[in-house]
Amino acid sequence: MRPWKELFTELFCIACDRDALVASHMLIQNSVHWDLNFIRLVNGDDLAEIEGGEVAVTNLHSCNGPDFILQLRFSFKQANSAAKSPGSTASQEANARLKCVYFPSLKGKESFEMILEKLEAEGCSVTENYETFSRVSVRRLGRLLPDARWARLPFMDFRHKKGDKAHILKRCCWRVKCFIDTDAGFNPTPSKTDLAHHSPFTAALKNFGNKLNEKEKFVDVEIYRDQKLLTPLQLEREYQDWILQMHDRYDQETECGEDQPVLVVSPANKKALGISSDVVRVHKVLKRKGVSWKSGQKIKILKGACAGCHKNNVYAELEYFLLEGFQGDAGGEARIICRPLGIPDDNGSIVAFNHGDASFNICGSLSLPINVIDSGKCLAIGSIEWNCQVDKQHLKSHSIIDLLSVKQCQELEIDGAPPVDGLVHAGQVPPTKIVAVVRPANFVSSSISKSLDQNSIVKSNLEMSMEIKFREEAEDLRDVCHIYSRRVTPSSHHIYSKRITPSSRKGFHGLYIFPLGSKFPDLFQKAGVYTFSFYVDELTCNNFDKEVLVKASSKVGKWDLLSDEQSPPLSVRVGSCFPPLCLTCNDIYGNRIPFTSTPEVMIKLQTIKGVLVDVEKMRIELSPNKFTLKVEDILIESNELDKIRPNYEATLVICSRDKLYSVSFPCQVYPGSLQFVKARPPILDSQLLPGCIIKELVLEMFDAYDNHISQGLEVELAVEGFCMQDQIGSKRKVDDNGCIDLSGLLKVTAGYGRKVLLSVLSGHEVVFKQEFQTQKQEMQITSGVSLVQSPKLEYDESQSPYSNEKVMLLDYSSSLKQSEKFIMPLITIEKELEDEVLHIGLRIGNLEKELDFLYDRKAEIELDISQLQASFEPCLPNFPPTKDELINRIQSNNHSAASVLCCLSREFSFQGLKNHFMEDIVGLVALLGTVRLNKLSRILAEYLGEDQMLAVVCRSSAAASALEKFEHDGEVHCRHALHAQAAAHGKSIYGRFLIVCLEDIRAYKGEFEGSDPQRKLALPYPTFPSGKVPMGFIGYAVNMIDLDVGHLHTRTAAGHGLRETLFYCLLREVQVYETVECMLEARHCIKHGAVSLDGGILRDNGIISLGFGNPQICFSVTAQESEPSKEFVEIMKLIEENKSELRGVINSIEKLTRSLKKYMKKFKKKKGKYQKLMDDMEPVVKDYLEHKKLCIGNTGSSSY
Repeated sequence: MRPWKELFTELFCIACDRDALVASHMLIQNSVHWDLNFIRLVNGDDLAEIEGGEVAVTNLHSCNGPDFILQLRFSFKQANSAAKSPGSTASQEANARLKCVYFPSLKGKESFEMILEKLEAEGCSVTENYETFSRVSVRRLGRLLPDARWARLPFMDFRHKKGDKAHILKRCCWRVKCFIDTDAGFNPTPSKTDLAHHSPFTAALKNFGNKLNEKEKFVDVEIYRDQKLLTPLQLEREYQDWILQMHDRYDQETECGEDQPVLVVSPANKKALGISSDVVRVHKVLKRKGVSWKSGQKIKILKGACAGCHKNNVYAELEYFLLEGFQGDAGGEARIICRPLGIPDDNGSIVAFNHGDASFNICGSLSLPINVIDSGKCLAIGSIEWNCQVDKQHLKSHSIIDLLSVKQCQELEIDGAPPVDGLVHAGQVPPTKIVAVVRPANFVSSSISKSLDQNSIVKSNLEMSMEIKFREEAEDLRDVCHIYSRRVTPSSHHIYSKRITPSSRKGFHGLYIFPLGSKFPDLFQKAGVYTFSFYVDELTCNNFDKEVLVKASSKVGKWDLLSDEQSPPLSVRVGSCFPPLCLTCNDIYGNRIPFTSTPEVMIKLQTIKGVLVDVEKMRIELSPNKFTLKVEDILIESNELDKIRPNYEATLVICSRDKLYSVSFPCQVYPGSLQFVKARPPILDSQLLPGCIIKELVLEMFDAYDNHISQGLEVELAVEGFCMQDQIGSKRKVDDNGCIDLSGLLKVTAGYGRKVLLSVLSGHEVVFKQEFQTQKQEMQITSGVSLVQSPKLEYDESQSPYSNEKVMLLDYSSSLKQSEKFIMPLITIEKELEDEVLHIGLRIGNLEKELDFLYDRKAEIELDISQLQASFEPCLPNFPPTKDELINRIQSNNHSAASVLCCLSREFSFQGLKNHFMEDIVGLVALLGTVRLNKLSRILAEYLGEDQMLAVVCRSSAAASALEKFEHDGEVHCRHALHAQAAAHGKSIYGRFLIVCLEDIRAYKGEFEGSDPQRKLALPYPTFPSGKVPMGFIGYAVNMIDLDVGHLHTRTAAGHGLRETLFYCLLREVQVYETVECMLEARHCIKHGAVSLDGGILRDNGIISLGFGNPQICFSVTAQESEPSKEFVEIMKLIEENKSELRGVINSIEKLTRSLKKYMKKFKKKKGKYQKLMDDMEPVVKDYLEHKKLCIGNTGSSSY
């Protein structure tokens, strides 16, 4: 019998409100008028004095957190509503209020269990347990319906939930009870103890959260929470968030560790552990519901207890208990860590310590929720049952993998099984399939029967893998090791792998049938060792390897060249020998087999046009194991290489005398070295006149075998009495015809009767030399007649018909003779001037060409330097600037106070000034100290920032105030103080700049280290609670800055130095670590921030800066450190080389420019003289020609 105040809850509320108007509560029974006194007394009992009952006890154990409240509105759909008759009494809509209340777990015990215990103690007959206890109660019009004891509504059930927090939701959803209040739209049963089961509204309410069935399809359900309409998906998400919130706030599942825990911070494998907290307590003893559970205890987890234990009972050994959060935190999870039977001890979970920090690795153990204990599905077992399971495990465990024999495969009607003895010959067809099985632990190989037996084959669902690898036999590689003088080991390479599940055939199970011959019909053609490896993912099952040795066939197929991958292509010069060639004899499948005897061979060099050379000189040797035929000393001699130029490609053919077997391979045969030169056509002395140009001359280059030399050979031409017309120089390259064409390039510069020389040098050796003499000039006098004979040039008759004719001058032409004596010197002078002008002009042209080339080269070098300097920038952080470079870098910013101070500091010392506004300036922060590490310089510059690195340090605030003067309107006076100094140096100061006043800084009050003039601060090392110093700690940044020598004795009026004032103010107790990892591990020991040499920055407010910066203003580095990076050194070297070359080019440009000006001046002078001579000669020559014409007319004829 339920208490009255539960059956008449609404009336009880009215009765308790003494000042309330009863009429305002009469919505419950409109036809009844209740007396207030009657309400308080029902059947003689005072409702307020009745204690106990299920509702009261339940409400007592609920948490104080917010409830999850929904308003549901049920209505018939419009079509179904219209179909009802107008006079129908069925309600068209109904309303329900759902209030979900959370009942937390307290100290490892569920609230519902405590409710059941309380009710049983009060004498209430309780037949329910934790799982079957009603999670839904219903009131209609305020009256409790005692028979409406429902299980969870569908939207409250997370049994099929998946995801990271599914295990929490599945456990915590049992801790919710839903209180439903309905209006009159829901029909009750005739006894008014439950809602009418046939009502569509009742069915829709019971199925709330699931898809609508046929009966509910005519009902619309609107969901409201806090007057906001929700979709089913929104409802699911908000209800899930509410449960997780209540769990985090009110559940106390972890207050049950019995021993001192090990604290693990930020475990790395949260998902495998089944936790979500960043802090975990690891216990070895746990007390749950009055029962102690200890590490090392043997347990049995019943089938279906949790995920992972669905099919069979799991036997395991307890290892640890994980409790989330710190002691006293609510909402933490509890997990059981146990090692299942069959997992080795060394693969169990491990608690490890590293420098005082604990970590937890689950390895092969299992993580189970703590509710397996609460549900009674985790049982402690004794040693007898445990040992029994160990014996069963051993008998059932897999032992080895085996292959079925040929006969057993035939019994299964399978063409399978590899060779029994493991030896086959190349070309043998592999079996179509291979059948592998797993044998049990009690299997004895000698007990194999000729027929199949299922008892010797394990039935399991484990997958098996087969892998096929191949390696060559060591005997085949022995010659390669000897010939190429290097170690060659047989390499194993992968051919095929396959992973399959077991199948059945002819009633036998556990058969792993792998395809082989059907997939690789040519598998056994290559000689060597084939290894078939079989394995399953089971620790107790040994892997199995089967080797098959394939021997080469005895049928000879071909010869082949034994070459090494590292060997260069074959090439040789005529007159020398090919490198030793090693031939192999192969079978019809390409496998090496031994030669039967030393064969007789023929060697020839072939081209597309036929045989080029028949080689007669060679030496043949067969190796001791007869696997290799070595052919060496193959001498190539030929004078027909011009047939295969310019590529010199040919084919070397080695064949047996009977020509049954041969091997050929491409090669290149190049001409030999330069031995002699032929000039074509020959040069004759009679052809050489001063100033003449040899129109046709080709030098042919030959080796010792009369083959033209290869294209590209560079030779040097030496000339005397000649000059080259193309200005290329003396070095020439042989063209693709093996020649050097000098046609039209050689000009005779020597005078008449002079010796001239042409020679060719290859290296320092003269291979061609020929001397000539220019034509002599002759004059004869006979019988009073002057005869001027023209130079004797030996032309062909076709060249000139006047080659031997003479010019006769008669006695009576004395006036003409006198004219000729006068004009000939003028012609000579004119010729000499003309030659000089041409020579100077030619020189000027050459100088202009050289200058153009140098200017182009200068531009190229400057571009290269610019590009190298651009690539140089990323290397700068690894190599901070020196102090002078740093000052220059600061000065380059023309608009900063730091730049102005740097300029002034180079002119005078601030300390030497008297009665000056700058006399109390100490300097800039970046220039007051140095460090000993490049990386430290960069990271401290990043930590402080450029503003603080360039801050101006003054002794007093008065000195700081003197740096600027202000107008009456508050603007900065730009003509006074520091701004005036900036203007005087052509600079200006834009924006703000920082000033540090030493007198205003609260100095460090502690002790100092020893008597070091640097006065380093005696700061204690950071330590963990265990007393250990964090790994990677180098020191405090304030002590790692060395004060500049000039400021070691800088003191304030109170006697404090720069370290305990300036740098302690900027850096405090910032710690320096080697790496970011070390810094983060020690963050609990860090008070004022930290930096790491690899770029990490941890501020004192907890903000971490990672990545890589490139500060331009750094502390200079003075001590020797490791060499700069290779990239930096290489770039610097290239820049210096380019700068050196640029200086040389600039010098050459200046020198050539001076020469050009000199020759231009000389050219103008000579040109003027020549022009003047021509002007003077013009009337003389004119008279001479007229006189000569007159004389010719008088003599009748004259010829040359």
